[in-house]
Amino acid sequence: MIKHVKTYNPKALINSEVFREYLESFESEIVRGISKLIILSVIKQWGEEGIYGYKLVREVKRETKDMLIIEEGTLYPILRKLKRDGLVNTEKKEYNGRLRSYNIITEMGIHVHNRLMGFFSGFIDSISGISDMEVNIKSDKYFFCPNCLNRIEQKEKLDKPCNICGLSPEEFQEKLKQGI
Repeated sequence: MIKHVKTYNPKALINSEVFREYLESFESEIVRGISKLIILSVIKQWGEEGIYGYKLVREVKRETKDMLIIEEGTLYPILRKLKRDGLVNTEKKEYNGRLRSYNIITEMGIHVHNRLMGFFSGFIDSISGISDMEVNIKSDKYFFCPNCLNRIEQKEKLDKPCNICGLSPEEFQEKLKQGI
């Protein structure tokens, strides 16, 4: 993020207060929604073991290659909202004589995560042409419901309707044949 850009030349555009404030505001808007999704993604990776706050901050930073740095003052309100929304539960566990709150994704959290990751993947793919990006969606690992973009793991069978929109396996196959 622009906040972490070091300036070397006093004449650089980034030293313009107006330019810098505009970039910081724009980046903040983009990151606001993505932060929740990334936090949910990292919590999901830890499964039933869960992950405590400080480690979550470090994992988000590592997983995003230092691009998304969430401070604890931002993290805990997001975690409280995810918990209030029923997407995350917390469980107290003792570690080195101290109690820590471990965050564990709920079944509803997994459903929300999969749908939003599907939407986000589809969105990034759809703008790839105008942004000169190449998107590599892991089609060997996931497929996406052609009706609602729910991300479904390949290991799940298509013998039941999509758990988000209810698209039947037959409708699913038909849409795939039509290239939708």
